[in-house]
Amino acid sequence: MQRPPSSRFRAARGQFSWVTAALLLTLGGGGYLGYVWVPVYIYQYEAKQVVRDYMNQAVKNRDDRLLAEKMVQRLRALGTVELPDETGTRQKTPAVDVSLEDVTWERDAQAPPPMLHVAFEYTARVEYPWLERQDEKVMAIDLTEDISVPDWGPSR
Repeated sequence: MQRPPSSRFRAARGQFSWVTAALLLTLGGGGYLGYVWVPVYIYQYEAKQVVRDYMNQAVKNRDDRLLAEKMVQRLRALGTVELPDETGTRQKTPAVDVSLEDVTWERDAQAPPPMLHVAFEYTARVEYPWLERQDEKVMAIDLTEDISVPDWGPSR
């Protein structure tokens, strides 16, 4: 009389177990959420890099209005996302939709090391493919940086 094979041997022959199915579902769900949400955080990272760039330019350029305007233009040019509006038509909008009025640009030249504070918030809109659902997340950037002119010692 032959004994029935144990579940360990059945899995070794290529059959699925509930653990394999759970792992595949978890990987699939994680991949789906990564596909949807990773671009949102990439745009936030790029926006922080743009803000840091213009904060560094503020060390030598004292025209805060011009720097803030150029920063906003560059932020809006980082990329676009295409989302449906209320009527269902797809519209392209900037991924980082910021206006000059939304930006706090405060230079404190009287502080012991001169400081610059830049802050703003924007709404990241996300569409879940196949689920017919949209989500919004408020992303905030709030950076303060020393803008004193570095002293590299005597020139040679």
